[in-house]
Amino acid sequence: MTEWYLWDGENQRGPMDRGELDSRIQYHPNPSLVRVWGHGFSDWQKVEDAFGVARKSPLDPSTFEEPLEQSSSPKRQNFVARHWRGEYPLGISYWGVGFVGNVFAFVVIALASALTGVTINPVGILLFYVSLWSFVVGLWVWQSVGIWRSAQRRIDQRATLGKRAPWAGLAKVMVCLGVLQTIGVLIRTAIPQIAEATRIAVMDDPDIPSYSIRVMSNGSEAEISGGIKFGLSDEFEKVLNASRGVRVLHLDSIGGRIGEGQKLNALIKARGLSTYVDVKCLSACTLAFVAGRERILERGSRLGFHRGAFAGEDQIDGNLERSIYAASGISAAFIDRALATKNVDMWQPPEAELVSAGVVTRITNGDEYAIAGDGGRLTREDWDKGLQKAALVYRVMKQKYPKSYDEILDTFTDGKIKGAPRAQVIAEARTKLNSLIRELLPRADDAILIDFGRLIVDQYQALQSRDKAACYRFASGQSDQNAIRLIPTVLTERELELDARIISSNRNQYAAANTDRTWEKIVARLNSRGYSSKDLQLLTNAISSSDYARYCDLVIVLYQEIANLPPAEAAAILREFFSQS
Repeated sequence: MTEWYLWDGENQRGPMDRGELDSRIQYHPNPSLVRVWGHGFSDWQKVEDAFGVARKSPLDPSTFEEPLEQSSSPKRQNFVARHWRGEYPLGISYWGVGFVGNVFAFVVIALASALTGVTINPVGILLFYVSLWSFVVGLWVWQSVGIWRSAQRRIDQRATLGKRAPWAGLAKVMVCLGVLQTIGVLIRTAIPQIAEATRIAVMDDPDIPSYSIRVMSNGSEAEISGGIKFGLSDEFEKVLNASRGVRVLHLDSIGGRIGEGQKLNALIKARGLSTYVDVKCLSACTLAFVAGRERILERGSRLGFHRGAFAGEDQIDGNLERSIYAASGISAAFIDRALATKNVDMWQPPEAELVSAGVVTRITNGDEYAIAGDGGRLTREDWDKGLQKAALVYRVMKQKYPKSYDEILDTFTDGKIKGAPRAQVIAEARTKLNSLIRELLPRADDAILIDFGRLIVDQYQALQSRDKAACYRFASGQSDQNAIRLIPTVLTERELELDARIISSNRNQYAAANTDRTWEKIVARLNSRGYSSKDLQLLTNAISSSDYARYCDLVIVLYQEIANLPPAEAAAILREFFSQS
């Protein structure tokens, strides 16, 4: 079939068959301008010269030679096909189709970036990115081929007039540069996104740590540790359905997928859970944390914020995170600061700022909650290493009294397994330690006994300054963890050091000493300081709350007077005290 080309006075048309050529000539408003070219022609020719017919107006196609062949189907004339064949003028192809198409592609990619991480189905993520980049590449090929063909047609048209077409040549150069730019985008963005989506859908998202879920504290608390990865929310919902009593959720995570964090946020809100962090909650984990009815942070723990990302590309403006944080009542200034942090960085605000911005509702020492976080994953050997490192008393105790040490070790490991509240576990361990100390204290060296008496004075005074009732409970030997928590850390550490000295002392057997004259001396000194025999009865009789302050004052003065005695007398009185306790 012969292919024909037509110059209509402005644009070149073709290739086309003879039937289409005749039709275009027939309906052209000024046929004298028409030039045609076909195989075997040395140059463009007028219609009458090309076909040897007399010119009419309009030309009569009946005078033309019948085409040797007819196309079985006319060429498609829709917008997409015409651009692909390069039939539009270069200005329309380059500036219209090219520029508008590029803007459209940018908008599509931007929306895709904004939606990154939102898709919950891993297979959906993969299909989403494959479809996205297939569309972008197809659009680019269609644009480039159409612009190239339009530019070439313009060059050919100008050449028939003996002129050049510099803008058409520049357009072809820009197409070549566009090829290089597109290849760069595919390498920098498309390939990493599709590769990561494949790892998520096919390889269980190996870049994010595995997660674990456990129920603690007799079914009232649960813990999620590890990565926030796909499937976590569904599994946690199953745990909640099986453990209806869960009220507090422990979170210990470096973060993960934003979409899963969003889903976990909705589940926590729907169940009315409080959230608690005792180690760390970073990135997407914070989306779950802010859903808590009460948001509790253990002192010294970390919350970390930044803008989410996928395949190394930051989200456009973090709209999803912004909406979640805002719905949780967090201040706008805090949200702006958090989302201004690049994905490669991590902003970890101080506790005071977290509270003032509404991120955290309460700071706690964590004693009322189950041992979780790193402690919840410790083995018996880990607890052993931790105790040995924590204080000298445990090292000495393990060496001198291994059976008693094993009992304390069992307390921590069993408490971890049962998910018991930390305060309960610590109290049980401290009770076991104190039991050993009270057994050994009467046989300690005189200097150790006197130092222990002075410690008691300092502890009672510290409690008295904060809570006289707590001072009474502690001084009267009642087991009160709230009172113990009021004792300054420096005094607690001093007590552990003394405990180590008591355990490692020679443990001599001391004969009972006659302390009657010493007691007369002590009573005389108490009387001189305003304490009567009636006051001394407070030490042995039941008392009312109105006498708590007087009791605490008396005990402090008593131990002060004992410590001021000559060392031998002071040690004898203290040994008598501790033997009877």
